[in-house]
Amino acid sequence: MEGIKKDKNMQNSFGKVMAYMKSHISDVAAYAGLILCVTVFSVTSGGRLWSSYNISVLLESVCVYMIVALGALFVYSMGYMDISVGSQMGVYCLLIILIVNATGSLILAFAVVLALTLLCGAFNGFVAVWLKLPSIVTSLFLMFVFGGLQMLIIESTGQNSISVNLSLSIMLEPWFILISIVIVAAVVFYFFNFTKLGKYTKSIGANELATAQCGVNTTKWKVIAYMVFGVCVAIGTMFLLARTGSAGKSTGSSYAMDVMLSLILGGMPLSGGMKSKVRSAIIGSFTYALLSNGLIISGVDINMVYIIKAAVFFIVVAISCREKGVFLPR
Repeated sequence: MEGIKKDKNMQNSFGKVMAYMKSHISDVAAYAGLILCVTVFSVTSGGRLWSSYNISVLLESVCVYMIVALGALFVYSMGYMDISVGSQMGVYCLLIILIVNATGSLILAFAVVLALTLLCGAFNGFVAVWLKLPSIVTSLFLMFVFGGLQMLIIESTGQNSISVNLSLSIMLEPWFILISIVIVAAVVFYFFNFTKLGKYTKSIGANELATAQCGVNTTKWKVIAYMVFGVCVAIGTMFLLARTGSAGKSTGSSYAMDVMLSLILGGMPLSGGMKSKVRSAIIGSFTYALLSNGLIISGVDINMVYIIKAAVFFIVVAISCREKGVFLPR
């Protein structure tokens, strides 16, 4: 009898574990991906992954990904996206350099960029609702506008890139990076989980019509969500410029896709909704930074890096976003 009871208990425990994994498959896949990256690249890099120099490089890249991804969380939780982020960051880097080199004031440069990010956020949110356009259409418009501005600014200087005449090395100190990440993550965690902003953005992603019928001004909260994203983009741009020290025609070009990949690798559902979590941005940013860095220091050909990233992206989406009868939600 005792043996039968033990077998039943084991079966019940196994059933509970399997049920938990099925209901939390996105989280399980996210943590498994992070652990897999750490394990594989620790071996294939011959220990170089944990060298002091490489850890500092990882921190610098994680910082930019994570801060921008934490802001993007509010937009993606509504089931929307913004593919203009990369072009915006490229222009903002150039503007900061030009203002700092002309006035010597980093505060003024950041204030100008912050104002622009808020304006673009309001434009993205309001125009999409006003014209009843998908959010990707307005962000595509901004991407082309900022891409053109980036080319014009560089060509007007007569150089391939311009450098900032001010040391931003303090922003690359590990302690400064860690403190910045903790502060931004804590603020986002509070607003995303304990304020109307987070509750309403997740509700919009779950069912926008029902949210509107409950008396929520969805247009207002969409605009606010995009503006909060803009604040994080402005902060992330500062850290990006601190890393590069200069900006050119291709600066920031990949960040729109990088942020999307980071969120998806962290278990963020593409449709947004109530399953959106702050940890998706945190875990996903670490995983994506490890994946990008680990492939390079492991000696993988640069052309293969993009193919591997694409394969990983496809696998994660297939595992974490699958529903009955469809490949992706919505």
